Amino acid sequence: MKLRQLVYLHEVVQQSFNISAAANSLFTSQSGVSRQLQELSQELGVELFTHHGRRLVGLTEIGKEIAEATGEALRITKRIKQIADTHRLGESGALRIVASRHAMASNLHQAIVRCRQELPGLQVEISQEEPTVALELLRGGRADLGLLTEPTESLLDLVYCPLAEWRLQLVVPARHPCTELPDLTLEALAAYPCCSFERSARTRQIIDEAFELAGVKSPIAFSLDSTPSILDYVQSGLAFGFVVEGSFQPARYPDLLVLDVHHLFRPLTTGIVLPRKVRITYGLRNFVSTLAPNLIIDWDNGLTISTCYQPTASRSQSGK
Repeated sequence: MKLRQLVYLHEVVQQSFNISAAANSLFTSQSGVSRQLQELSQELGVELFTHHGRRLVGLTEIGKEIAEATGEALRITKRIKQIADTHRLGESGALRIVASRHAMASNLHQAIVRCRQELPGLQVEISQEEPTVALELLRGGRADLGLLTEPTESLLDLVYCPLAEWRLQLVVPARHPCTELPDLTLEALAAYPCCSFERSARTRQIIDEAFELAGVKSPIAFSLDSTPSILDYVQSGLAFGFVVEGSFQPARYPDLLVLDVHHLFRPLTTGIVLPRKVRITYGLRNFVSTLAPNLIIDWDNGLTISTCYQPTASRSQSGK
C-alpha cells in the first residue's frame, strides 16, 4: 500500500467519484488514477467502490471505513511534514504579510513585537497594499497572510476570518446648526457637502450604499486619502467628514465635534485572510495565535474556522 494510492482514493471521494476531475486535480492521467485504485483494492482484498456500469457511484461499506481511515492517515502525514519543517527551519524563515491601510494596525504591531521576542529568527515582511492587490498577492503565493477589510468578492480559494468590527463617525464643526438636530437622517445629511476616503475604500462604499438604498444622492464632494486630510477639510469649514471610530482625537481638534451615525451606516469588519493552500509553518501558526488568540482554526482540515469574531471586541481599531 502506497501513500500515492491513499491520496488518489481520498481525491476521488472528494471529487464525488469523478475520476476525470480527480486526475485533473492531481495533475495526472485518468488511467493512472484508475490503475492505482485497482491495485489498492487488489492488495487490500476488498471492493472499495460501488459501480453503475463502469462508472463509480459510491463507496462500499468497507470502502467507507477505509476512506475515513485514509483521511486520518493523510492528516497525520501532513502533520509529519509540518513537524519536519519546524525542525528544519527552527524559528527562522519568513512570514509575508499584506495589510490594507490601518487594518488591525495596533494588533498587528503587538503581534510583531511578541513574535520577534518568541521567534527572533523569524523574518516578518509587511507590505501595505490596496485590498484588490493584496488578494492577488495571496492568490499568487507571494504573501502568506493578509490583514484586510471585509472582502467584496467570493473567496473560494481564500479563507476570511473576521476579527473585529468598527463603525463610521461623522465629524462636524462644533457650532454647526446640524448639531442641534434631534435625529440626524440621511436626507438631512445630504444637504451638506461631505468628505470621505476614495471610492475604492470599503468605508466609502458603505456610505454610498446607504445613500443609494435610501434613494438619496450621496453628499460626498471630496475624496481624500487620509484621516488628517479629512479633518483638515472639516476644520476649514469646507465639509463634514466621515472617519473611522477611534481615529478622531478630540483633544487635537477642540473646534470639531463627533456625531453618532451608527443608525445610518452598517458596521464593517476587519480580519485575517489566508490562502487555503498556504504553506503552514510554525511561524505562521504562532503569529496568528498571537494576533488573534480567540480565533480557532483547524489547520489540518482546509483551514476550517471553528469559532471566531466577537462583534464588540474592538471599538478602537482604525480601518479603511
